[in-house]
Amino acid sequence: MASSPAGDVSCRRREKRRQLDARRSKCRIRLGGHMEQWCLLKERLGFSLHSQLAKFLLDRFLTLAGRPV
Repeated sequence: MASSPAGDVSCRRREKRRQLDARRSKCRIRLGGHMEQWCLLKERLGFSLHSQLAKFLLDRFLTLAGRPV
């Protein structure tokens, strides 16, 4: 029994989505019960993106540790 073209497209989309989700999961950081605190800090410092806050904190840490950013 041959598969339909629509079924092939749907299958490829699902596989592509699965691959993207797997790649994204490798970069995720688990904050556990600290999400509220993270979001409050992000808002307080005026960042719109979580990645902006993460970059700021990493740069700040490296600067205080005496390493060039």
